[in-house]
Amino acid sequence: MERMTASFCRAWAGVVCVVLLWAASPAAQQRATQHTWGERPPSPQTAHSRLFTHRAGMPAEPIEHVIIISVDGLMPESYLQPDAHGLKVPTLREIVRQGAYSEGALGVFPTVTYPSHTSMVTGVNPGTHGIVTNGPFAPLSNLPGAMRWYAEDIRMPTLWQAARAKGLKTAMVYWPVTVGARANAIVPEFWRQDPGTPEDVKLNFAISTPGLLEAVARRFPDFRAKFLPPRAQDEALTDIAVHVIENLQPNLLLLHIFDVDHWQHEDGPFAGRALAAVETADQQIARVIAAVKKAGTWDDTVLIIVSDHGHALTKQRVRPGVWLREKGLIALDDKNKITDWKAYVLPSSGSAYVYVKEKDDRETRQVLLDLFQQAVANSATSGIRKIFLHDQIVGMGGDPQAFLALEAAEGWAITGGARGDAIAPAVEAAEHGWPPDMPAMRTSLLLYGPGIGHGKIEGARLIDLAPTVARWLGLKLEKAEGKPLQVPLRDAHATQIPGKPAP
Repeated sequence: MERMTASFCRAWAGVVCVVLLWAASPAAQQRATQHTWGERPPSPQTAHSRLFTHRAGMPAEPIEHVIIISVDGLMPESYLQPDAHGLKVPTLREIVRQGAYSEGALGVFPTVTYPSHTSMVTGVNPGTHGIVTNGPFAPLSNLPGAMRWYAEDIRMPTLWQAARAKGLKTAMVYWPVTVGARANAIVPEFWRQDPGTPEDVKLNFAISTPGLLEAVARRFPDFRAKFLPPRAQDEALTDIAVHVIENLQPNLLLLHIFDVDHWQHEDGPFAGRALAAVETADQQIARVIAAVKKAGTWDDTVLIIVSDHGHALTKQRVRPGVWLREKGLIALDDKNKITDWKAYVLPSSGSAYVYVKEKDDRETRQVLLDLFQQAVANSATSGIRKIFLHDQIVGMGGDPQAFLALEAAEGWAITGGARGDAIAPAVEAAEHGWPPDMPAMRTSLLLYGPGIGHGKIEGARLIDLAPTVARWLGLKLEKAEGKPLQVPLRDAHATQIPGKPAP
């Protein structure tokens, strides 16, 4: 570099000026965003990494790219004790050896997918961000199979909004509660019916970034066969992420894969097909790392592997809505359709919220208290282990609109509806949704990349994830309830010793 001729330097200066002027124009920025997904566009981050490559021993680049992979339902034992379960997970093993990891992060209440993922990207508890359960509030049971899909229902600022406000590139692949969200590339989690069909998938193509899924399908021949929401296989979702990383190089990428969760529900944790699902997830993480390296952005990338909850075995289920119907708190017509209600149970398997329709209905509240206190006294046969009063719910970060919350007994799951038997055999081998301090509900958390040091992350919570990412990318999340994690960093990333807060 020291021996460049003056003419060569002047030529380079001219090129740089032209590039800067072009990039500053609104038309150029629009073309850069609205590129054809079958082609890889020029990227300022890629150009930067190519022009300023670090030599061995030099400090790494500042963190400019963060990739969050949520492996739904992944339990910490998958990487803490893989040999105990005969797991072949070379990528997770490498991350534990070289990166930072938690022995079990604290989730949110209830420990289910949609509230948890929204807490990951807002840094607040469900009672604050508003996504308090997976399913919507529907006391008349008129929304069968619906989920809290829509980003407009999130009451707090999100990481992707903060990133876009700063002019960073964002991408979301099947992240919950993102229908209607704005990003440079987005494939929101949504389905019309279960099981899905090729006809239903047309809707997923329609609500995703135009041309993105078509480009992925052209590149990966098996994609359409493996992308049938709600059963979108991990490999298909990772196909999308790989394509986006290599073509867009987003500063923030959120990827949600969930085969582990699916098969743990079916077979139980670390049993049957769930074991193969964990190994498949490990392979998809490796694919993402390879894509980042191919894109030329690995030097300034942090990869976060996280899960939303654990799993616990279930043998029986309880339907408290039947008890409410028997107490006259739910009215049915001659077709067993709910026509009116005084109280409503919104279940999350390991727990449930209980609501009262009228704020001043003291009689109904007393009936509910007596009913569920008696259930707790007979938890072995009722399936209800504990009740939480309103102030306790708020203290747990739960829904402040709920009158009570119920916790299922060990081996039991709480289900919805007011018809049928109150007690019945479980329909799934394992469930989740219990309070986050239950050991089996602990969530996974690992961080990996050139700038991440080696060590354990103590005291991690899901609500700390967003503030950590915000600090690295220079984003504003002023209303976050969580705090930046104490992550060991290396080289230029570290202005502190391992175990101290990140700058």
